[in-house]
Amino acid sequence: MNRRTFLSASLTSTAVSTPLLGKDRNFKATGNTKSGTKLAWQNGKSDWPICLDTATLDKGIGIEQKLRLAAEAGFDCVEPWDRELDQYEKEGGNLKDLKSLVEDLGLYIPSVIGLWNSMDASEESFKSRLDEHRNRLRMVSAIGSRKVQVIPNMKLKDSFDYNVASWCYRQILELAINDYGMQGAGIVFLNFFSPLSTIADATRVAFGADHKKAQIIPDTFHMFLGKSKLVNFNHVQGDFITIFQFSDCPAGIEPHGRHDDKIRVLPGDGVLPLVDILKTLNRINYKGPISLELYNPEYRARDPKVFLAEALRKTVQVTRKGSES
Repeated sequence: MNRRTFLSASLTSTAVSTPLLGKDRNFKATGNTKSGTKLAWQNGKSDWPICLDTATLDKGIGIEQKLRLAAEAGFDCVEPWDRELDQYEKEGGNLKDLKSLVEDLGLYIPSVIGLWNSMDASEESFKSRLDEHRNRLRMVSAIGSRKVQVIPNMKLKDSFDYNVASWCYRQILELAINDYGMQGAGIVFLNFFSPLSTIADATRVAFGADHKKAQIIPDTFHMFLGKSKLVNFNHVQGDFITIFQFSDCPAGIEPHGRHDDKIRVLPGDGVLPLVDILKTLNRINYKGPISLELYNPEYRARDPKVFLAEALRKTVQVTRKGSES
């Protein structure tokens, strides 16, 4: 699949959704003279809040420092990992204090990564891990996250069943919403997990849950490597997307089924049609976060302040183009 195939077919839609609202330290609604629309984020440069996946930074940096770095750089929100929250508690931290820090910094948390093994191979296996799922949901809720990412049991790939996955996903939605006061949960799809590697696969599981809050979590990198088709977005509304993971892919890479996150590059430094993707998101009225997700060891080795300044600048350059009609 080449770039043209990825962009194939008409990219039109009349779907409507509700924008994701949140506390934004960079909010400034301004007019876009080209389109006449109002750009509500990054001082009028973006239709979407810009989020930082905290694993983009080196693992040796604590979650509190990551929050401060993200706020100082100018990100609107952050997407932490469960292991960071677990470590914070084990070191004596109180997640309520962490939630207060997030708010004091003018950030918010749209989702957390994630509920590992929660789309399991059987109902019995899911139930055997229920305490794990509840503990993660407790942490996610405690820091004020609105949603959580639902991840398949990657050790049982050969046993993956769509009907079982949908059943598991529905249980998580009910738990998150009813027991932990959250807004919902989104399905992750991964190019290297063959049963759940495309937008179509994730949508199948989400629809199978028969739940009004069902959502998916697209990722530009996994979309390209897994051969997802951008045209599929024409069949969904913007509020079917929990959060949109964002990164670029260097030239010369062909779609494949390997775990290859280390080659992700900053938006605009690769060959993915990111502007076209964003224009499509605008057409279906997706207004949730664009989350910068880079697990590149070269970036992690850089000075975090310098790196995040460049990362945000390049991301906003792309989102600004995607905001234009």
